[in-house]
Amino acid sequence: MGRRFNGEGSVYKRNDSRRAKKWVAQKTLPDGRRKYSYARTKQEAIELLKTMQAQVREGALPPSSERLTVKQYFTEWLAMKERQLKPSSLRTYRERVENVILPNIGHRQLSKLHPLELEKLYRQQLEKGDSPATVQMLHRIIHRALGDAVRLGYLPANIAKNLAPPRGARSRAERAMLPEEARRLLQAARGDSLEALVVLALTTGMRKGELLALRWRDIDLDNGLLQVSGTLVRIAGDYRIEPPKSASGRRRIPLPQEAVDALRAHRQRQLEERLRAGPAWRELDLVFCRADGYYLNERSVLRWYHELLERAGLPRYRFHDLRHTAATVALANGVSLRETSALLGHSRPSMTLDTYAHAVPGADEKAVRRIAQALMS
Repeated sequence: MGRRFNGEGSVYKRNDSRRAKKWVAQKTLPDGRRKYSYARTKQEAIELLKTMQAQVREGALPPSSERLTVKQYFTEWLAMKERQLKPSSLRTYRERVENVILPNIGHRQLSKLHPLELEKLYRQQLEKGDSPATVQMLHRIIHRALGDAVRLGYLPANIAKNLAPPRGARSRAERAMLPEEARRLLQAARGDSLEALVVLALTTGMRKGELLALRWRDIDLDNGLLQVSGTLVRIAGDYRIEPPKSASGRRRIPLPQEAVDALRAHRQRQLEERLRAGPAWRELDLVFCRADGYYLNERSVLRWYHELLERAGLPRYRFHDLRHTAATVALANGVSLRETSALLGHSRPSMTLDTYAHAVPGADEKAVRRIAQALMS
């Protein structure tokens, strides 16, 4: 006879001693059917039962796991992770769930999801321009979520367990523009309302989110300095600027004269837009914003950027490739690895080296000489 737990279910031990998870949490659902979750210990089973009780009380999940959709499960799973993840990790999880998982497979029943659907999702994201590292992050999120679904009794097994996320055959730095291509892009952007955005991306290596989060108080044009203090994120349809994920992401960047000139011209255009907007202007102190002062939509920025590439007669480089271009040009022209790493906001120089080692002049020759000295001395 199972132990009654607050009158809302029961916890008992299975007779089959061969099972690794011997304890069962059982809950009768509102539609009369029973839900079971399995655990290795009695205390773990009690915690599972408490989770099921809370979910039924709050109406967070449908009464039957057979009807549970990917969207319903992942939405509740994110809420469950809010207290367990760091804010930066939660932001990444939420962005991948809301922008990739839900639009593509959110309608599918969780219990009927097939490994091939996940493989297809990974392949689609690569074709859309996501880097292998970004797709690997997507896989880790899905794997973790489905693992929790197994633990909670919604799935018999984790279908993501044996999937191999794609690995890049090429370094992402190999997507960098050639110097003459970058010059053509700058020429095509000259006089454009967002010229300064491209100039900063190519000369500072800043990320798109960091650029769109820039505020005028972050910039000292007289001394040619820029402070990276946040990144723009969109969660549940709302924009907000969040601090960098690491201390290295909060950095000061010296500006070349070309960037200072572009920003001065950009500020003058923005002041004119502000006058035209009048009372409709929204004072957010943003460097890059809409004609009414509000945050720029990322899709609008990418659409503008792709049109700019066409005007310059260039292939469809990702916006992130402007960052790669800045890093590659810096290393190829003698900027030290440590200085380039600090410019990019990497947490350690080894991360920069892993991505851009091929751009360091003579790196292969130095490696060969060091190996030879160690072996022959």
